[in-house]
Amino acid sequence: MALLLVVPIIELLIIIQTGKWLGFWVTFSLLFILSLLGFFLIKSQGFSTIRKIKQELSLGQIPTDSLLDGLFILASGLLLLTPGLLTDIIGLSMLFKPFRALIKQSLKGYLIKYFLPGKIVSYRWNQKI
Repeated sequence: MALLLVVPIIELLIIIQTGKWLGFWVTFSLLFILSLLGFFLIKSQGFSTIRKIKQELSLGQIPTDSLLDGLFILASGLLLLTPGLLTDIIGLSMLFKPFRALIKQSLKGYLIKYFLPGKIVSYRWNQKI
């Protein structure tokens, strides 16, 4: 709950300081250009990720990496919808594969450590009972 209050206040302070430093029109243009860039990157990477998920599923593979990529692209889109420079920079950085790979590696380690403590359960969709 506090995060929902703190982030907009920080964003507003950053926008005001940037506006004082660069001027209103430059700050406005920067926010607009970052949003457009994010929109086009999310659109292209989103469709690419959906195609990759479909391809992996058709080959009978579990698309774990592709699903995590999709999750990061969705989170990036939500951050880019939030007006502000800080959330735009974080959102755009999540769209770059090297940065996303670092986060994915950490997230996988966390998930394996805390959610799979020695037990892995496997289910098949087409298995007959």
